[in-house]
Amino acid sequence: MSGPPAAQSPTKPAPPRSVLLADAKVTIRAPIPRVFEALLNPEQLVQWWADDPRVEAEFGGRYEGTLPEGRVEGSITAIDGPGQLSYMWPVAQEGGSVETSVAYELSPKGRDTFVHVVHRAPKPVPGNWTDRWNGALESLKAFLESGAPASQ
Repeated sequence: MSGPPAAQSPTKPAPPRSVLLADAKVTIRAPIPRVFEALLNPEQLVQWWADDPRVEAEFGGRYEGTLPEGRVEGSITAIDGPGQLSYMWPVAQEGGSVETSVAYELSPKGRDTFVHVVHRAPKPVPGNWTDRWNGALESLKAFLESGAPASQ
């Protein structure tokens, strides 16, 4: 028997591997290392993201904070500073939780930093994720552009 298996037929697309919950972008007047620090430093995270943040800035380390809707207890799945940070975020749902993934990618835009966040899940998760991430990025931008000092 010759030829490719039916599963590789170009007429039958593969099922999606994940669902895009949010795709948010912002440009911040700050250098990449400064933005990256604001994503990892608990003293800075509390200023723009969540209460009681706890971060272990290494692969497999925790990435946690308390949001108005509850506690985020994630783990870092990729960290390549100062340009990339990804973590798993289990989102509570009826009947259990869904393991979602959040990926920050930082890139230069002149003297500024372009921040791109993508939030994915293996299946749809109710909620207005785009608004949530746009709000978080606007908060990060306001924090960094206000002249907030870097950590000592």
